[in-house]
Amino acid sequence: MTAFTQLITDDRDALVEALREGQGKGSVLRDVDLSGCDLQGVDLSEARLSRANLRGANLEGANLRGAFLDSANLRNTNLSAACMEFAVLGAADLSDADCSKADLRRSNMVGIDAQRAVFRDAQLYYSRPGNGDFREADFTGADIQRAIFRRANLAGANLSNTTGTANLDRANLEGVTR
Repeated sequence: MTAFTQLITDDRDALVEALREGQGKGSVLRDVDLSGCDLQGVDLSEARLSRANLRGANLEGANLRGAFLDSANLRNTNLSAACMEFAVLGAADLSDADCSKADLRRSNMVGIDAQRAVFRDAQLYYSRPGNGDFREADFTGADIQRAIFRRANLAGANLSNTTGTANLDRANLEGVTR
């Protein structure tokens, strides 16, 4: 058991402090509960956050580049201006999350639940949000160039003023605003 794992299991406040002090890069934080924590601007690049509970956390401006967030709970999380380029978000719950101005280029978002999530002015270039649930999500002004929304549910989503051409093959576009 590593010192970082011990820190996670023994003292949540100490973990948050360690992350704020820059000890999050490449760390293993699977199944950790950081719900509601203020992690604004922390560096969690390449961290293993599979199945982590980050519900309601503030990750504004955080560096999550290349992080593994598969099956993570990011419901109601502030991810505005976060860097999530190359992140793995498969099957994560981003319902009601704020991803405005986030960098999601080349991220794997297959099968995510992002109902009512906000992606205003976000960068989704060449991301893979296929099979995801984006009902009533807001993509206003987002760059969706080469994003692969194959079989995604975009019913009621707002795609107004988006830039680029996305792959919408077999996507549900019922009630989409363009």
